[in-house]
Amino acid sequence: MPLHNKILIADDDNEMRETLSSMLEAEGYQVINAENGQEAVEMSRKELPALIMMDIHMPVMDGLRACKEIKTDSVTKGIPVVMLTVEGSINEIQQAISYGAKTYITKPSSKSEILKVVKSII
Repeated sequence: MPLHNKILIADDDNEMRETLSSMLEAEGYQVINAENGQEAVEMSRKELPALIMMDIHMPVMDGLRACKEIKTDSVTKGIPVVMLTVEGSINEIQQAISYGAKTYITKPSSKSEILKVVKSII
């Protein structure tokens, strides 16, 4: 059973991970980090977070493939995934949603917008 407040952030941008982590930890969430999609898939199985926030464009395994793997795995398929994207490409967003992502956040986003999405899911 996932902890109700554990969030996995998967992004290859160290500054983005730190910014999101600080913001979420200040709100009382426990944050774990992954630097690429492969790490996100592995950590989601091991940690069973309540939410995964994942960048689309990452090395090793991109966020779309990682989302698909997470959502087709019987252990992790129930974990909500929110995609993070810079350009907000409609095709990528539609693909992520078709793989099972709950929604997406365009980077950069305001703190209030990010927290609104997180609180609506957890």
